[in-house]
Amino acid sequence: MASRTSVTSMRSARGRHRLAALGLALAALCGVQATAPAAAAEAGLTVTDAVSLPHDDAYPEGMVLDPATGDLFITSFGTGAVYRATPGAVKAKVYLPAGAEGRDHAMGTDIDRHGRLWVNDKAGVTLYEKATGTRLARFVTPAPGSSVLNDLDFTPDGTAYLTDSTGKVVYRLTERQVADAIAAGGSARTLPVGFDLTGVVDPQPEGTLTLNGIEADPTGRYLLIIDSASGDLFRIDLSSGTVGTVRVSGASLAAGDGLLLEQDKLWVAHFGTDRISRVALSGDFTSAVVESQLADPALQHPTALVRRNGALHVVRSQYGFATLDLPFTVGRLSGI
Repeated sequence: MASRTSVTSMRSARGRHRLAALGLALAALCGVQATAPAAAAEAGLTVTDAVSLPHDDAYPEGMVLDPATGDLFITSFGTGAVYRATPGAVKAKVYLPAGAEGRDHAMGTDIDRHGRLWVNDKAGVTLYEKATGTRLARFVTPAPGSSVLNDLDFTPDGTAYLTDSTGKVVYRLTERQVADAIAAGGSARTLPVGFDLTGVVDPQPEGTLTLNGIEADPTGRYLLIIDSASGDLFRIDLSSGTVGTVRVSGASLAAGDGLLLEQDKLWVAHFGTDRISRVALSGDFTSAVVESQLADPALQHPTALVRRNGALHVVRSQYGFATLDLPFTVGRLSGI
């Protein structure tokens, strides 16, 4: 890996102020308190650099592992760029440049069963032909100016579900709707609301991010969604349309962001508290126990999780950091 350095040793005062302002803005959007005490490192958890990113204002957010190629795609909240790291590479390269499609922030990302790359920004989602980076379609929220489209996942039938962190809704896009949009030339269409969670999400001050990470179970029956503000874990039964709150014991899931579901285990990245939780789920996902919750400031406000080559990897966003640890990186976890 490239040597790491503090941004204060390599940037002008003007540049430092710009980066600090951006980091604080991102932290405020995500509900992170920049002055919150860092978590103490716990025995057993080790975080090492796996992939570095090329820009000192990247502030990475989302990540997906391409099951077909092993490529890792990472989004930049700071610039809207998307990076790609091929298998074995320790440095990611720009895949989609900052400002592509007018995007200045990139959020969650995923790859559907047809190999298309989906990239969320605050106002909508853009679909790309992965091999070429060609735009295929665009869907926007009903209120682009006030929405924060955050994360997404797919059920086995190819239906996409996307969380709106300020709108408190989950959008639903079927494969037919996507195919129709692509066939029509890919011009922007409105995202249809699948589930409105306004009645179950705890009231919060205006602008607070609530619905965040989302995972679909392998059977396609359930969705799990974390509320970053309250720590509530919601379960949507897609066969009945009912929305409920999972009974969680053992520890709080507050500040939960990225989720990774592996059979009956749910991994949660806590962006504001530098923690990773392992949660055991009941068979019907109605209850859960936090089995472990490990903390380490080296997590650097983690926002997304994938398993790569058998090891958990996390996006280290550094949202709200007064001094950046450059380059931005994806971290590899061991001892967890």
